[in-house]
Amino acid sequence: MTRNAGFFAVIVLAVFSLMVAGCGDKAKDSAQAPAQAPALAKVNMQEGQWEITTTMEMPGMPANMMKPHTVTTCLTQKEPVAKIDEKNNCKMQDLTTVGNTVSWKVVCPEATSKGSITYAGAAYDGIIETNMKVEGKDMTSKMTMKGKYIGPCPTPAAAPVQK
Repeated sequence: MTRNAGFFAVIVLAVFSLMVAGCGDKAKDSAQAPAQAPALAKVNMQEGQWEITTTMEMPGMPANMMKPHTVTTCLTQKEPVAKIDEKNNCKMQDLTTVGNTVSWKVVCPEATSKGSITYAGAAYDGIIETNMKVEGKDMTSKMTMKGKYIGPCPTPAAAPVQK
């Protein structure tokens, strides 16, 4: 199970990385977008560059196997969740806002994730739950996220940076 747990941990981090990939090239992305999504309700968030630290939990995975993972990315009222790189056949769906909580779903060929972030000005707490099949077995993981505003976005917006 340790081999499978390690493999799954890498897959889940890849799904999270897909979510933040492509965020830095906003001008290119918006030029190619055929239609705009409906406007989301405003949340209590500081627009700009955010540092996001994720921690993963998975049944059967040793506690010390996955260390926290930190990235930086720009978030705005218009894009309160890091965009995904759709060239990997993953699609973000059902992006909704209720109060200060933004929820979404990411569907990939081999995995489905549901996430939510609750903003509180210059900080947020969030969770992503992922279901997938690995070697014919159903597996799940839970990733917690802590975000903090660290300043204005670089101009032009930089690609996400892993720390």
